[in-house]
Amino acid sequence: MNQGPHSDPDQAQRSALEKKAQEIADLKNALRQAEDKYRILVENANDAIFVLQDGRIRFANPKALALGGVLAEDLEKVPFSEYLHPAEKETVIERHEKRLQGEKILSMYPLRIITRKGDMFWAEVNAVRIDWEGRPATLNIIRDITSQKLFEEHYFQNESLANLRTLSGGMAHSINNLLMGIQGRVSLLYRSLGQDNVCVDHLQGIEACVADAAKLTRQMQGFAQSGKFNVTRVNMNVVIEEVAATFTDRRDQIALTTAFQPDLWPVKVDRQQMEQVVMNILLNAWQAISDKGEVIIKTENFELSEGREKFQDVRAGRCVKLTFRDTGLGMDAAVRKRVFQPFFTTKGYGRHRGLGLSCVYGIITNHDGMIDIDSIPGSGTTVYIYLPADLEESE
Repeated sequence: MNQGPHSDPDQAQRSALEKKAQEIADLKNALRQAEDKYRILVENANDAIFVLQDGRIRFANPKALALGGVLAEDLEKVPFSEYLHPAEKETVIERHEKRLQGEKILSMYPLRIITRKGDMFWAEVNAVRIDWEGRPATLNIIRDITSQKLFEEHYFQNESLANLRTLSGGMAHSINNLLMGIQGRVSLLYRSLGQDNVCVDHLQGIEACVADAAKLTRQMQGFAQSGKFNVTRVNMNVVIEEVAATFTDRRDQIALTTAFQPDLWPVKVDRQQMEQVVMNILLNAWQAISDKGEVIIKTENFELSEGREKFQDVRAGRCVKLTFRDTGLGMDAAVRKRVFQPFFTTKGYGRHRGLGLSCVYGIITNHDGMIDIDSIPGSGTTVYIYLPADLEESE
C-alpha cells in the first residue's frame, strides 16, 4: 500500500534532526550573545572585577588592571596579598580563606589597596565564593572610595581640631600684642643707652627671642586658618623643585627623587606658604629617617568625585594631588591621629616640639584643600595633599 510522502520515516527523521540542529544553533547563538553582553559589561564596568584562586588573581577586567597598576601578562606573577595594606593583610587573607571553605562571613567591607607602584587607595570590596574552572575561587568587585574616605577624614579632622584652631588664633593674637610691647620697650632702651653699653648684647638677645616668638605665632595663625595671603596662580612643580633643591643641598643623607606630571594644573595659592608646607613635610621626613633614606615626591592631576553632597565645606572636583613618601620610622594609628595637633611629638619632652604638620594642616585647609597621611611602623610615611585646580584660563 502506498503510504504517501508525508508518512516517509526517513523524511520525518531528517526533519527532526534539522529541527534539533536549528535549536542547537539557536542556543549557541543565544549563548554567544549572552557571553558578548557579559564581556562588554565586565570590560566596561567602572568597578574592578577579578577572580582570586590559589592565592593569585586568575582574571581581571581592565578597571582592575588599571587600579592595581599591573599589566595583564604579569597578573599571575604576584600573589594577591602583595596588593593588601600591611595593617589589614592578615584579616583580609583570613576572610578569603574562610570564604573559600564555605563559611558565611562579611562579604562587603572597606580595605586599603597598594598598587604595584606603591600608591595606596581606599576600596570597598564585595566578595562571593564561586567555582572557577571546576575549583573553588572568589569573585571580587572593588570600588575605589578614596575620595569618600578623604572627605570623611577631612570632615572629622575639622570637627576635632576646631576648638584647637580657635584657641591657637586667639593665643597668637594676644602673644603678638605682648611681643609688640616688648619690642617697643627694647627700642626705647636702645635710644637711652650708648652703643658700647654692656646691656646692648642683652637687648639684641631679647630681640632675637622676640623674632623667634613672632615666627611661632605666625605658625599658630597658619594652623588657626587666620594667616594673611598673597594669592597667585602657581605651578606646584616649580615650587616643589625649588624647595627640594634647597633641602637636599643641606641634607645629603636623603636621596630625594621626583615624579612630576608635565601638564600639571595650576593652583591659586600663597606661594610663600606653599613653600613652607613643602619644607615642613620634608623636615618631618628627615627627622623620621634615622640614617640614610629616601623621599619620593609625586605630583598629578586628580579628580575628587565622591562625597561632595555630604561635605559642603569641601571643594570637590579637579585638583592637584601632591604625594610625599619617605622611608622613615613610620607611625602607628594612635600617633597618626594626633600628628596635626599643635606641639605634639613622639620624640620626648623638649625635643622637636613645634607646629610643623599642624601648620601644614592649617595652610592647606585655608586653601580649600585637604591633607591625608598613611603610615606603617618601620616602613615609612606618605603624606597626600589635595589642592583645588584653577582652570579658569585653561578651559
